[in-house]
Amino acid sequence: MATITITKALTDHHDEMRKLVKEIKKDAGKFIFLKKHLDIHHELEEDLLLSRLHTKKDIRDESLESQEEHVILNQALLGLNDFPKDNERWMVKFKVFEEILDHHLKEEEDELFPDAEKVLDKKELAELGARFVELKKQRLSADLETKPAKELEKPKAAKSK
Repeated sequence: MATITITKALTDHHDEMRKLVKEIKKDAGKFIFLKKHLDIHHELEEDLLLSRLHTKKDIRDESLESQEEHVILNQALLGLNDFPKDNERWMVKFKVFEEILDHHLKEEEDELFPDAEKVLDKKELAELGARFVELKKQRLSADLETKPAKELEKPKAAKSK
């Protein structure tokens, strides 16, 4: 099996999420899948890559900015998750979220990842990449197995008192 660096693995996952964004524009019910991917992506990126970059003087500010953008994206995700998907404003809110997400992904790919490749050695980049791929696979599988796809796509009914 070919080795994959953490930056390549993260970029590949960015591309998966870009495809999900396009699907959601046609079917808002698929939003939960993007939320699962982003939740897992942010956690693993922070634990595996950003935590190491925070200790590197030349890239510390850049990595902290990326982590703060994750906080903003997570807040937007929660807002979208709680907002009725049948409301006409949901898709407007989603398009604003997409703009923020797109900015974040491009900034990581164009600035943070190339800088990370300069401050981390090839062996570490490859080890982190393998770890990311494995953990992402495990966590996505576990998340999607715990709830059937149909349940993930349907909003929860209000509980009567």
